[in-house]
Amino acid sequence: MPKNTLRKLFIAAFATLALCTFGGTAWAQVKTQNKNQTQKAEAQKAEAQSSEFKNIDIYKEFDDNSFADAVKKVTDSTILYQHLIGIKGGYGITNVSFSQDIDHKAITTPMNFGVYYTYLHSLWGYMPYFGFQTGLEYTEFGFNKLTLDENNAVVAESKQLYQNIQLPMLSQFRVDFWKMRAFLNIGPYGYYILSTNLEGGIPSTTNKVGVGIMGGGGISIILKPVELQFDCSYKYGVTNFSDPKMYSEEVWVYTNATQLTFNLGLFFRLGSGLKTKAKKGETVE
Repeated sequence: MPKNTLRKLFIAAFATLALCTFGGTAWAQVKTQNKNQTQKAEAQKAEAQSSEFKNIDIYKEFDDNSFADAVKKVTDSTILYQHLIGIKGGYGITNVSFSQDIDHKAITTPMNFGVYYTYLHSLWGYMPYFGFQTGLEYTEFGFNKLTLDENNAVVAESKQLYQNIQLPMLSQFRVDFWKMRAFLNIGPYGYYILSTNLEGGIPSTTNKVGVGIMGGGGISIILKPVELQFDCSYKYGVTNFSDPKMYSEEVWVYTNATQLTFNLGLFFRLGSGLKTKAKKGETVE
């Protein structure tokens, strides 16, 4: 092969090798530069977002003043309260329980009525399902004492009826729905016996003053500004109705008055309805 041709081949091979080496290096530099630019752009974007977030005043965003133009339509606020006053009357079934075998039976009493005050409120400002009720009641309790013959047939009945006033102090648990309210009541009550149907008046062995526990439940129909109420209550006298030694000094007989009543009441709302103790004195319809 001539020298001239060899020289040309050598130059061409050298040029190709140099071009490949330079091209590879240049491509790597371009790739690295593009990667650096992408990372820089992403870092700048993240920094901008972070700066924008830092400039947001979270407290201002959720300030009550931000919603000054909003129309509040709260129907079950945790801080609602309501005062009611009303009257109630009902039909009762009353009896006295004896710890020994004493022949007797229950009697019915239509004379049960009273004036009541109810305060609806929330518990600790979080649970609007509570209330308190008190009042002054006039009611009757007692029993029919039976006289039996040797065949255990009733030959005579003696009604013992006691008129009394009572003061209940009840906790109320309630749930409002639609135009109604369901409720449960429980708590103590005190009583004072005023009179009796027995000749000679109240026996000396009868405790005129006593306490008991009562419970019940019912439904109110909310008509605004009045409420129509139906309820049922059961009372159990904790104090002995009579002296335990009345029948025998050796064998004491413990007695407790009981009463089941079915009542109908009419209550009036005091004020303009359900209100809130919240700021600015806003009224919740």
